[in-house]
Amino acid sequence: MRAFAEHGFFAARISDIAEGAGVAEGTIYLYFGGKDDLLLTAFRDTLGAFCAAARELPAELSFTERLARFIRLQFEEIEANPALATVLLLESRQSSQFYRGAVRDALRAYAAAIDAMLEKGHEEGAIHENVDRPLARRMLIGALEEIELEWLLGDRSRPLAALAPRVADLFHRGLTPSPGQPGAAELS
Repeated sequence: MRAFAEHGFFAARISDIAEGAGVAEGTIYLYFGGKDDLLLTAFRDTLGAFCAAARELPAELSFTERLARFIRLQFEEIEANPALATVLLLESRQSSQFYRGAVRDALRAYAAAIDAMLEKGHEEGAIHENVDRPLARRMLIGALEEIELEWLLGDRSRPLAALAPRVADLFHRGLTPSPGQPGAAELS
């Protein structure tokens, strides 16, 4: 991932990757079909571990607390592995094979984790019934990605994970009806 982040996906060579891993170039081909396969594997493994952690969030937390923990988990992963995050958020978009096949399953699992959180928030009355939850999911993903990209491409000295409660609160307030808004009466 460091080779991809340093050289870019297309410019990185298998020899760069092997050198960074401290193995012979041929060893890479014993386990992976090439650069695309390496990228796909890193993405699936990372997203799979994240989704497993997201499913373990305590159900007794409020919606905003669960959302903040979900965001914090994601931001902590970005902070802990900025090279991997750079590759997954930037370089992966340059691979023609990246969003096909098994990656779609990983992305669906990520979307399902957010959908489940939003559904539970709706059941608890934290999100009013008129909220388009698939649109809310896409908005959350887009907002998190923008914050992560800004951090990755900018000044990494400020902690990203510390923003999680503020991001969760702001996002949740955007889903909560204000007085006079359709759906507000049901929550009053």
